[in-house]
This record gives sequence, C-alpha cells and structure tokens, in this order.
Amino acid sequence: MQLFKNKLKSLKLEIILAIFVLSTIVLMMVHDYLASLIFNQSYYLSESILFKIPIVLLIVPIFIYSSMLKSSDNFKISKEINLTKIMIYLIPIVIIHIVIASWLIALVAQVFMDSPVPFEFLIKKKFTQDFVFILTIYGLMYLIVRYYSLNIQPKNNKTIKSISIKQGTNTHVIAIDDIDWIAAETPYVGIWVENKKYLYPSSLSSILTKLDSDDFIRIHKSTIVNKSKILSIHSRSNGDYDIKLNDNTLLRLSRNYRKEFNTQFK
Repeated sequence: MQLFKNKLKSLKLEIILAIFVLSTIVLMMVHDYLASLIFNQSYYLSESILFKIPIVLLIVPIFIYSSMLKSSDNFKISKEINLTKIMIYLIPIVIIHIVIASWLIALVAQVFMDSPVPFEFLIKKKFTQDFVFILTIYGLMYLIVRYYSLNIQPKNNKTIKSISIKQGTNTHVIAIDDIDWIAAETPYVGIWVENKKYLYPSSLSSILTKLDSDDFIRIHKSTIVNKSKILSIHSRSNGDYDIKLNDNTLLRLSRNYRKEFNTQFK
C-alpha cells in the first residue's frame, strides 16, 4: 500500500484524472465492439467515437472548473463521506454536462455526418439512458480527488504558531500550543485557554486548516481539541465518548468522528 502511495505522489492529480478518463474511453469503445459481436450488429468506429468520447472528454474541464467554484469553506474534502452533500454538488454538474455534450454531438454530426442528429433527441436520450452512468463517472472522479487530497498530496505546512485576538482596545497574542479546545459560535469560534474563552472571527473549518493536524483534531461538528491537552476518554452508553482535558473540562466525542479520532489519537 505504501509503495502504491509513493508512486501516486510522483503523479499530479490532473495526470491521474486524465489516465482515468482515457481508461474509461477505452472500456467504452471495447464495450461497443463486443456488443456488436454478441448481437451480430455492424460496428462503426466513427459513431462510437461521436457518441461516446465527447461525453467522457467533457468530464475533466467541467469537474475542475466546478471544483474551483466550490472552493469555499462550505464544501471541502473531508474524511467523512456525506452522500447527500456529494449528490447536491454533483447532480447540477451532470445536468450541465449532458446539455453541453448533447449540443456538441449534434454540432459534430451536422458538420461531418450525412444524417444530422437532432439536439432534442440527444437530450432526451442522454437523460434517460446516460444520466446514471455519467453521475457514476463523476462520483468516481470525486473519490479519486478525495483520496488524493487526503492521502497523497503533501500536508499544508503553512500552519500558524500564534493567533492575535482583539478585545476592545487590547490585543491578545495566544500561542497555538496553549489552546485547549475550540468551539463553533457562529460567526465566531470560541478559543479556550486555561478556562478562559476568546472570541475569534472565523469558521471552525477555516481555522482547522491553519492548525497542525498532528496536534489538533475535530471531535464534533462544533468542536476541535488540542490532542496534547487530553487526559482521558470515557465511553457513553449511546456510542459517544466523553473526553476529559487536563483542566477537567469534559467534551463530547461524536460517533461520527470516532473513527478518525481513533486513527489519529494513539
């Protein structure tokens, strides 16, 4: 497994996605050819190229562009897979993809083929026959991007060592190592240091990207804890856990974050 990761590190994400796209093209062409043999039908390479390749080739630019549009804190690659959130993200992209691909196929057919294919016919066919397939391809590409982001690409070394918090006319400079835990208090986060809370204008996801992942871990959708401040862990009857800090503060470890916590906190 480690050898596989090392090989992937030498490849850029764009190259990996390109390999995936090319592999999909080959499999689709082979599928068309085998289907023609099984059902004793004629196989036309030009038609196979026309109706299959434009669909696949459009995946990369649309996927990358849509990812750029979604680069906010509301949609970041996380270790928890939220299928509802992924579907809300991908389905509009697939709809746009089908419309553009159908228009492209109709245009190419009109210019280069004797029998033009109506755009309306293509739209209906793609939505009824290819929607699930294209959504699956996008889903697989998302999983590739997710795996690469979480396991292959280098960690962000631009972590902060301290944070400045203004309170009235005073500015407090807090060393990151001194932070006990952080809680979401929209539109702020509450930063706790020795039982004293400081309000800082940020989202929990945003401030987590600035912290060293070896030192801080998310234990709840609204809580981040400094691993060095953890004294003990106690199980609850409902599957959650209570985390006790050195200052006797009790924090809840949600079952949704327990697997990640067990992996990182050893």
